[in-house]
Amino acid sequence: VATCTTEVEEKCEDETSGYTTNTKCSKWPKEVCSVEKKPVKKYTPITGCTKEPREICAPSGCGFREGEVECYTKTQTVVQDSPKEQCSLEPQRTCKHVTKLVPKLEPTEECVDVPKEVCTRSRTNPRKVKKPVVKKWCYIPTAESGLA
Repeated sequence: VATCTTEVEEKCEDETSGYTTNTKCSKWPKEVCSVEKKPVKKYTPITGCTKEPREICAPSGCGFREGEVECYTKTQTVVQDSPKEQCSLEPQRTCKHVTKLVPKLEPTEECVDVPKEVCTRSRTNPRKVKKPVVKKWCYIPTAESGLA
């Protein structure tokens, strides 16, 4: 014998929007069942009519004539095997909604260090002096520039 009840299950998830995090809760109905075994006895009464011979003693030449129909109720105990019930458990598919987080991609600024050679003029012994100067180039990759 199965007894089922519907329970409401509450599921909460953290939802991040920018710098704030909100807790979003939703309620889902859930069917909870319990199975209890109870013995069942089934009786099938066996009924039928049979002719049983009887010995009648009478003087010879008396003859036979049909008499009244005589009926009576007879209670008889019959031993019978009780039926065995056989059950098998079959898997049942249950489906529910699941919320998954999906990554959101945004372009970020990329910087590249480009070395540059700088020359200066001096009055005494003019010669090339290498002074490493690093210039920072920043850009946002787009489809228009061909870098995205």
